[in-house]
Amino acid sequence: MFNLSLTACSFHLRKTNSRGNTKIFNLNMPLAMQKEDGTECNFQDLSEIFVQFFKTYESLVKDDNKQQSFRCEYNEDIIETDDFRMFYTRIYSGVYGSSSDIIDGNTQKVKYKKKSSDIDTRPFYLMVVFPKDSERVVVQKGLFIFQNVGQFGVKTITTTLMQEFFSNEFHITLKCNTISPDLFVKKIIRQDNIKKLVMVKNIKSSDNSDNVSKGYGSEIREIGNLYFTEKMWSRMMDKIRYVAGSRYNLFEFEQTEYDNLKVIVDIGGRTRKINLHNIENLSIIEAIPDKIKMADGHPNLTMLIEHFTKVATEYLDEMVLNIG
Repeated sequence: MFNLSLTACSFHLRKTNSRGNTKIFNLNMPLAMQKEDGTECNFQDLSEIFVQFFKTYESLVKDDNKQQSFRCEYNEDIIETDDFRMFYTRIYSGVYGSSSDIIDGNTQKVKYKKKSSDIDTRPFYLMVVFPKDSERVVVQKGLFIFQNVGQFGVKTITTTLMQEFFSNEFHITLKCNTISPDLFVKKIIRQDNIKKLVMVKNIKSSDNSDNVSKGYGSEIREIGNLYFTEKMWSRMMDKIRYVAGSRYNLFEFEQTEYDNLKVIVDIGGRTRKINLHNIENLSIIEAIPDKIKMADGHPNLTMLIEHFTKVATEYLDEMVLNIG
């Protein structure tokens, strides 16, 4: 049976074709917009454009290029705490385009012959978190938490369709980023799942003419079968956090400085290669407790909401909510 996991990232909204940080929208403030067809729209806050997206996609749509389907089943319940509001939708998505046999796992007999036009659809939950403004912060960044089933998830198709919808309807651009570099490192890179270090040192020639474009070359060093004592791991994590803090920070290992560090980790049986100098657009992926999974392999909604509420509270403590 597939394991459940979550994928989390931050998001913000800005005026399409704007530059810098001057046209970033405050999430909780009223906004008057003119749609592409000239219709005037007045929003109490920007959570309403997400609701419009969910309702627009209540009917099934198919992407024949990617051979993937998508539809939303919006729930009007709002989960509210002192720090944020969270609303959610159930997303049904699946793939099609090839035939197969559905067999009984016990008898091995064919129960159904799947045609290429049949869609193997699964339900997934998406929670959208809107932090509340405070005396110190006017909120510009929110949080997406996607629920996955095994290797299957809907983050890419959902955010792609959102980006198209917001841009076409409201001239708004949706941007997704990591929640915070330090939180990403803490959640994704652990002593029990790190498999390999890939270190890159740029080699420059003493002849300046060799270094006009991309440099003279590079030296790549890979180290696997890693073992750390607690003290060694603490020092290693300090170095990893330092590298993740800026794309220009060097990684020091055995008295040698490297220009780039990639870490290979195991996440739920899948290998993920992470470039620590380029994590601003990466999402956090972590397991959902087994007790939330029901007999059919899907989550108990009440328990999932309770868990995601705890996750959102933890993540928002690490997140910078204003970009300007």
